[in-house]
Formats: sequence, C-alpha cells, structure tokens
Amino acid sequence: MRGKEVIVLDAELISVISEKAFEARLANGHRFTAYVRSWARGRGARPLGPGSRVKVRFSPYSMAQGEIMLDKKGNERE
Repeated sequence: MRGKEVIVLDAELISVISEKAFEARLANGHRFTAYVRSWARGRGARPLGPGSRVKVRFSPYSMAQGEIMLDKKGNERE
C-alpha cells in the first residue's frame, strides 16, 4: 500500500505576502512561503499574521513552500 509522504513542522509567520500567503521561518532559520487553502479561510478562522505559530505541511521534494494546516473551520489541525 502506497501512502502519501509529507513532512509536518512548526513554523512562525514573519510577514504577510497576500491574504492567503505568508513568509514563514522554521526554528533552524529556514525561510519559505506558507500558504492557506481558500476553503480553510472561512468564518471563525483564527487570524493569522506576523508572530503566529503554525504547523506547516511540506512535500518531501521541496521545502520552498508549505501549506498551513487548518481544518474546514479555520482552526489548526494536528
């Protein structure tokens, strides 16, 4: 059985690029673009901005961008 491989790491948002994209930093100093899927930014979502701590999902092939893990209500997923 083949599974989808992902890497999940904690990150801090540094700056806002657009409504759905942020510049973020890992604990080791690596900077990357973190984005939010459009369906996750609905009502009741916690506000994201500089200084927010989030979990980010990366592809094992690229650490240049990652998806901020939010559920359909905009709350952080485990």
